[in-house]
Amino acid sequence: MSQIILDFGSGGTCRNDIKIVKRMIDEIYSIDSGKHEIVFKFQLFEKAGNNIPLDHEVFEWAYDYARLHGYQTTASVFDIPSLDFLLCFDIPFVKIANRGDLHYLTGYVPRRTRVLISAGSRDKMNYDRLCCVSEYPAKTADYEQRFDKHDLKYGISDHTTNWKLFKKYHPDIYEVHYKLSDSVGLDAGKFSRTPKDLKAIL
Repeated sequence: MSQIILDFGSGGTCRNDIKIVKRMIDEIYSIDSGKHEIVFKFQLFEKAGNNIPLDHEVFEWAYDYARLHGYQTTASVFDIPSLDFLLCFDIPFVKIANRGDLHYLTGYVPRRTRVLISAGSRDKMNYDRLCCVSEYPAKTADYEQRFDKHDLKYGISDHTTNWKLFKKYHPDIYEVHYKLSDSVGLDAGKFSRTPKDLKAIL
């Protein structure tokens, strides 16, 4: 059983609309066969370029609604205030994106709280790092050139447009961007998967 992390993005993909978040969760619940552990993950920040911050009230609602359906919810954090907010919840882990300037945040995470970090090259790999190519979309060959099989079998943050990496390596942890068919915004590109797409692995 793999742990599948579905990245709901920030406030752009869901438009900070609880009704859209509900649809996103309901769509997954309707196709979830139970053969993988699914974790929902948002992105929390005060400011990140042209990305739209996620309203905290929307995250709180999503967290509670997901829990009613048996799912855990967490987030990638991009600053200390967002980390402090996330740590108010019972979460499976804190996620740190593939950006060296964010690695300092691990020092503010309590020791008993798990941290997952996306890494861009094999020389930075250790047990709780996911193989990540920060290009949107990325190519399968980019992952296979930068990482060895052991790392790819442990964890992948997938920015490609297909399931080749998942089906070839069957990673223990697999992260992918998630959207609805009518989603818009920076996190809803070709690299992001719809419920129809996700049926192939769920």
